[in-house]
Amino acid sequence: MFSFVNIIGFTFANMKSFLDRQASLRSSKLKGRHITYEAIRPFLTDFACTTIGNSVQGHPVSLITMGDGPTKVLLWSQMHGNESTSTKGLLDILYFLKLHPALIKGLTLHCIPMLNPDGAAAYTRKNANQVDLNRDALDQSQVEARLLMSAYASFQPDFCFNLHGQRTIFGVGDKPCMLSFLAPAADQEKSITSAREQAMGVIGFISKQLQRNILGQIGRYDDSYNPNCMGDYFQGQGTPTLLFECGQVGEDYQRENTRKWFAVSLLKGLQCITEKQFLVDHYTQIPEVNKSFVDILVKNARVDGKTNDIALQFKESLTSKGVEFIPIVHSIGNLDSLQAHKTVDFSAHKELTKPAVLVGEVAEWAQF
Repeated sequence: MFSFVNIIGFTFANMKSFLDRQASLRSSKLKGRHITYEAIRPFLTDFACTTIGNSVQGHPVSLITMGDGPTKVLLWSQMHGNESTSTKGLLDILYFLKLHPALIKGLTLHCIPMLNPDGAAAYTRKNANQVDLNRDALDQSQVEARLLMSAYASFQPDFCFNLHGQRTIFGVGDKPCMLSFLAPAADQEKSITSAREQAMGVIGFISKQLQRNILGQIGRYDDSYNPNCMGDYFQGQGTPTLLFECGQVGEDYQRENTRKWFAVSLLKGLQCITEKQFLVDHYTQIPEVNKSFVDILVKNARVDGKTNDIALQFKESLTSKGVEFIPIVHSIGNLDSLQAHKTVDFSAHKELTKPAVLVGEVAEWAQF
């Protein structure tokens, strides 16, 4: 179905070169979590870019082409409008590859940097019709889903990279999960098809490389099959498909550190495809992610005369000031089983009342 060209290029030196140069790339000016089509528009003209259609609300959906090799990779980002880290990282890689085109000799990349521009503008997961595009593979009820399907059909890629962002709740053991991956199932039986095995091999290679730098912060998603998900659908069509998820470590809420290592994961994925270095065994060694983290864990809080732990989870809300992180009470009690991106000792603070710590309500007192 596809051919490989053996080249030497994606070495550690090139990874270091990217990390050293990332801050000087033009795309590094793209900051924050609220990334809209208008924000990326000035960067698109630096590439071979076409408009493949328009969203429900009429925003363009663009496609960037890079390279002219026989092995074809389709990448799409911001299918969920509020998952923007992968878009920033993807543009970083495209600028880097523009400087070093030999790194993708043998490849042709088709990249959709923002599939859901309406959701991006509103900072929502769903599109303007309140449909999750990643649950529209079978119905194809939404124009954005049909545009992706059309790009897939016309390009006939050899690999698909499905680029996302994940919530702060995910961990790997007692460490926060910076990056998660999945080779989606191709059927209800979770068969290891040829396509899925290749996807596993690419992820295994990526993980092996990244563990040297972000040890213990790489996870693997549950592979329950959902035929409505784009990744499961493309895997079922026989195209090796990889899910990338950008997470968070500590208080990096703008996810600038995640952005860099996500970009490296893309470079490593392309290296694996180019050099045919599939490491399936390493894929199976990646631990599954767990929902073990909260944003803030308040220790030793006095509530109506009793000492408790209080867990806070941020609600992301788009305001006139941008994306704000509003602390919501997640749970209260003995919370030793929870991990947190930030831990606060509240023993020296004033005593709280029960109405101030109602689960599901805003923690107005949490000013850290």
